[in-house]
Amino acid sequence: MRVPLFLNDMKKIFFLAFIALASLTARAQAPNKYEMAYDDTIRTYSMYIPENIKPGAPLVVYTHGYGSKKRWLKDLNKVAEANGFAVCYPDGAPDTRGKDGWYVGYPPQSNMKQNEEDFFAALLDTVCQRFKLSRDNVFMAGMSNGGDLCYQLAYTRPELFRAYASVAGLTFEWMYNSRRLTIPVPFMEIHGNADTTSAWQGDHENKGGWGAYIPVPLAVAAVAANNRCATVQVDKYPAMSDSTRMVTRTIYADAPSGMDVVVYEIEGGKHSWHAKDVNTSQLIWDFFSAYLKKD
Repeated sequence: MRVPLFLNDMKKIFFLAFIALASLTARAQAPNKYEMAYDDTIRTYSMYIPENIKPGAPLVVYTHGYGSKKRWLKDLNKVAEANGFAVCYPDGAPDTRGKDGWYVGYPPQSNMKQNEEDFFAALLDTVCQRFKLSRDNVFMAGMSNGGDLCYQLAYTRPELFRAYASVAGLTFEWMYNSRRLTIPVPFMEIHGNADTTSAWQGDHENKGGWGAYIPVPLAVAAVAANNRCATVQVDKYPAMSDSTRMVTRTIYADAPSGMDVVVYEIEGGKHSWHAKDVNTSQLIWDFFSAYLKKD
């Protein structure tokens, strides 16, 4: 039995429409790769630029985890698409193990001499100029090693970004003891209290081998104290993936500068981006957007 010609045509139309939709979806998720000359080396980064983004749009820089092959995030790109900001995904530098990361003092990073503060200042200048983005409205979000870097920059170069958001990040004891926070900085932490890689309760004895670090509640409270936050608000709600597990949100607020510090404690949460328990990327952008500099 022959299929009528118009049915064949309809099949072709549906097939082409499906291909076009798949192509559009891929465009909405996959960033483009770029190179940047820096300190006698070539560093690489990827950019997600939503269509119809306005000149002078905000920029979020995402710093990946130690040795992570996952260098960009679909959910963060979706939030960027919906809210009109760009995302930059820089690639870290290799250590003695050949693992890409950010220099925060891990033992295998002994060969790394990177001045991360200088690198990110150069990256922001390059990216904002190249893609016509706001140099004022730049924000940093990081996971694990990238979250560690958020704390480190809050100590060493807080003015680089308007606000910071760490997921499963840490403050190392060498930083806590030898450096001091200076200017107020908005800061967010999202962390599982069952994380065995970046332990919620800290690792004073360096049992994990990353170096000694302080408990997460203390790391967050240190930033809040530096901001001179005057009030603490705590609320709880069920995790999205399991209503029997609770998410505890603590907000340190009413600082003279207006710069809050927020921490989400994910009950039973392991070492992850926690997107199954909370809408991580949206929470981060909601936090950042409160600190957008207005024209």
